Amino acid sequence: MLLAPWVPSARSSLHRAPAAASTVAPAEDYVPFRGLDTATARELLSVLPGRALSDRQNRAPSLGALLAACASADGSVRLSGYGIGPQREDERLSVEAVWVGDTDLAEYKVDERHGPGCQCDSLWQAVARRYRLDAQDGPDEVLRTRPEWAGGAQGWRLWWD
Repeated sequence: MLLAPWVPSARSSLHRAPAAASTVAPAEDYVPFRGLDTATARELLSVLPGRALSDRQNRAPSLGALLAACASADGSVRLSGYGIGPQREDERLSVEAVWVGDTDLAEYKVDERHGPGCQCDSLWQAVARRYRLDAQDGPDEVLRTRPEWAGGAQGWRLWWD
């Protein structure tokens, strides 16, 4: 599992049986991740406490909404961000970006400068509606990408500062 070092502490805090005793927190307190998948999202939804799921990266969707979108999308939604480990008082999992590879969204036109004809707002509204994302504001950046961790599939990266 991508974030296995934190799952045992989450399970313990939920009064569930801890995972294998050999799993320990990573030496680093900051651990970035990219392309978090469906299986990992489902596991995290089952073990993270409610206050962790309600957290958000600035004005981005809540962690719970992002994990639910990823868990239900069979690989067409992936998440990127970072974990702050249990060594720190502000332990958390933060998602800064969501990648959406739904082929019916490929025709949207997005201009980096958001000039005439840019459809980034319409694209965001379609994604937010489809996956029930509860952001307090739209993404700060929208890019078409083909990430290696998505097998080179084309999709949209929506990023919040």
